[in-house]
Amino acid sequence: MARARVTYLSEAEKAFIHEKTMQVLEQVGVAYNTPLAIDLLAEAGAQVDRERLTARFGWELVERCLATVPREILLAGRDPSRDRLLGRDAFVTTSDGMCTYVVDDLSGERREGTQADLARFTRLVDALPELDTHWPSPQTADVDVHMMPLVMQATCLRNTSKHIQDEIRSPELVEPILAMYEAASGAPLQERPVFSVTNCTIAPLQHDREMTEASLKLTKRGVPIFILPMPQAGTTGPMTLLGTCIVHFAELLSAVVLFQLSQPGCPVVSGVGSAVADMRSGGFLAASPEIGLINMICLEMSRFYGLLTQAVGMSADSPAADFQAGSEGGMTGLCAALAGADSLIAAGGFEGVQTTSLAKMVLDADQVGALRRYIRESPIDETTALIDDIIEVGIGGHYLGRRSTREHARSEVWRPAVFARGAAATAGLASTAAAGPASAVLARAVERAEQLLATHEVAPLDEAAEREIAAVLVAHEARRP
Repeated sequence: MARARVTYLSEAEKAFIHEKTMQVLEQVGVAYNTPLAIDLLAEAGAQVDRERLTARFGWELVERCLATVPREILLAGRDPSRDRLLGRDAFVTTSDGMCTYVVDDLSGERREGTQADLARFTRLVDALPELDTHWPSPQTADVDVHMMPLVMQATCLRNTSKHIQDEIRSPELVEPILAMYEAASGAPLQERPVFSVTNCTIAPLQHDREMTEASLKLTKRGVPIFILPMPQAGTTGPMTLLGTCIVHFAELLSAVVLFQLSQPGCPVVSGVGSAVADMRSGGFLAASPEIGLINMICLEMSRFYGLLTQAVGMSADSPAADFQAGSEGGMTGLCAALAGADSLIAAGGFEGVQTTSLAKMVLDADQVGALRRYIRESPIDETTALIDDIIEVGIGGHYLGRRSTREHARSEVWRPAVFARGAAATAGLASTAAAGPASAVLARAVERAEQLLATHEVAPLDEAAEREIAAVLVAHEARRP
């Protein structure tokens, strides 16, 4: 089978990055910032500083922990037909998460997200066949801080039957959140992991105490953990992409070691969150060309270590769902797809992942369809050479009447849902003609989103699950400080 692919690093270059990463872990080490981690590392033979809560260790410990990492990870859906098996299913995609703002694509109005927005965007993700899992977005500014983490999970559970990936930032939230997910799925998370988490390390070379303590609890419950280092070249990472990627992998491997010591065999995924800073402002750049290069380095090094991967894809720096956003997301996503990412953060985020919109979500879903066409395996043999047709049609003929044309027409050429192709693309959409060419694609995307939201039905939670979720929310409210 032929498959489009790219490589960036030679074997010697991978060995060099590995050597320098291990030099950092052996000579500098990592701050874990919790005695729970230091106890595990000390028992495993790492050199620890209990006062500073840091640890240093070498390849022997890293290699031992890498050996227990699973090579396939189930990302279960509340609906089993929507299960995805990372490592076997090609190119699993998720929506972009944690955006703060929502933009009305047609008016340009920008405001903070609400619980109603979260419900709508979650249902839209559920309806879009190109997206496999859901990372909740936007955040709910109309819900108070104490209740927000649980309210967001309950809202998502009611509005999608796909797998949900999110953060748990403190250990006291682990049990109530997992209770809701187990009630919704009707099974322990070890059996049906319908929920996974993102664990963000703190660059340079640190772990957040509360998130780490939460993740140590999650390892015991079978929850997949997407490890997401986020050094930014020029601020929290060295100015070169290579230096930033070395910091990235020191943080990544330090997390793999900790979680495998806590629970050997716990499912972990190598995420790519590293980026570059805008040196004029210090701001985060989500979609400069350097992000594509960081993706390629990190994806190839993750395979070097035998880890499953999640890359960044469709995020944009543009303040609107416009040509710039499509260009930025398309280039970054294509780099990740061709470099062999197992999964992709794929849809919805722009303005440096601060903002989301209906049109951006739908247009990114179309981009995902195109990416899947790029990386689809294709046989190079008699079935696709069509040499008999070429001989029979001969010089100056055509292939419109050939059986092979009918057989291959739908599978060979990708068909977008929103991207315009000829007059048929806008037939019946009078509103787009009035909108003008610059906004016609936005009008089509918003129209598709609204049609999906009006017609798509999400499988409801059963009454027992609803009662359990309500009880968890009431109990959490009672614990308000």
